[in-house]
Amino acid sequence: MKLKLIVARWIHKFLIHTELMTKNMRSPKTIGLSWVARTLMNYSNAQVSIDIVNRMKLKKTDHVLELGVGNGLAIKEIAKISGINIIGIEISAEFRRKLHKMKLPKNIVILENDAKDLSNEIPDGSIDKLLAINVIYFLKPIGEYLLEFKRILKQGGIGYLGCKFESIKDFDIEVAPNRNEKEIIGQLSGVGFNVSSEFVDLGEESSRYSFIRFEKQ
Repeated sequence: MKLKLIVARWIHKFLIHTELMTKNMRSPKTIGLSWVARTLMNYSNAQVSIDIVNRMKLKKTDHVLELGVGNGLAIKEIAKISGINIIGIEISAEFRRKLHKMKLPKNIVILENDAKDLSNEIPDGSIDKLLAINVIYFLKPIGEYLLEFKRILKQGGIGYLGCKFESIKDFDIEVAPNRNEKEIIGQLSGVGFNVSSEFVDLGEESSRYSFIRFEKQ
């Protein structure tokens, strides 16, 4: 295991419950802690990103939106399949700077909008597939975001969440209020989605996650 990952895990272990560390896990911006957040994300999300994109069963003609692009691992996998413009939402200025420096495929568009209201960017019923990995915890009030997901998804469109509930259980509750899988599933069902969930174990503690699928009826 690389030394920088060991150091990042050590720092995170002692600060995981703090508001500042949780804020940096949502949107890296504090010197030092942003490095911790990015290091952990780069390591722990690699396998999950590839696995969850495979589970999305994408088609070349799918219009796809990823919420919380982060280091770009998943959206690059999506671009290997979809030939249509792919929309990525990323509120972190630090991540956006790094994404713009990367050689992303030309059909990827990165927006900085808060996904609570995408009405100026995305028409009703225009998205086939929606993906959010390690994002749902931070969305508040969650109901407003879920209604926006419902607005932008096509009839029969599907959203996918990758969630590590065990890993984030000690996050600051004010910054990350959505930490209960059953409650999130209940919220999704409450706005009219058909929801299913599966626990996925890819072999390492950092790559175990809940795969939540929600379809617009």
